[in-house]
Amino acid sequence: MAAGTSTATAVSGAGTTASSTGSNLSTITNTEFLQILIAQLQNQDPLNPTDPDQFVTELAEMTQVQSLQSMQTSLSDLATSLGTGSMSQWASAVGDYMEVNDTSISQGDEVVLSPTSTNYSQITLNLTSKSDGSSKQVTFSPGNSLVYNDTSGNYTVAGATATVNGQSVTCPTQVYRQITGVQSSSSGVNLVASDGTTYATSAILGLTK
Repeated sequence: MAAGTSTATAVSGAGTTASSTGSNLSTITNTEFLQILIAQLQNQDPLNPTDPDQFVTELAEMTQVQSLQSMQTSLSDLATSLGTGSMSQWASAVGDYMEVNDTSISQGDEVVLSPTSTNYSQITLNLTSKSDGSSKQVTFSPGNSLVYNDTSGNYTVAGATATVNGQSVTCPTQVYRQITGVQSSSSGVNLVASDGTTYATSAILGLTK
């Protein structure tokens, strides 16, 4: 009976080890995991052996955890690569336009107007000079190109309105800044606008010619 008691105790100990390890499968290696399984087999009660399905389940859990970890790492690396690219990849974008979530524009940049209704009689783009705070209005009539190209200085886009059926409604705008250079920093690749403002590649909403 003493031997039986000793064996039962060993099985209990091995079971506890496997159980405590089950919740931390991601922290052990294949070799360590196999050593735990061997210990379970060596110390199990011959009269009440461990269910083989338990070993299969534990092996499956270990494999799933490792597969998920590997997939997560691969996807993370891919996202980083796609999100930042390399200096050589972004160098070809110099001269193109980057869509940014910003209201600043300078020479060479463009503002695209996107009225919510095509039944407008006029669209007014409001700009504020960064140098002296003066206001500037640019109007667009039906049939005009709804793209404003900044050729005179540094401005802040103060919004746009469209006149529809005699009513003034907000007209959405998108800012496209011309890419004049590419810089590398500790945080990744940055694109440079004509006024020297830099934007992380992860902040770029889109590119266009």
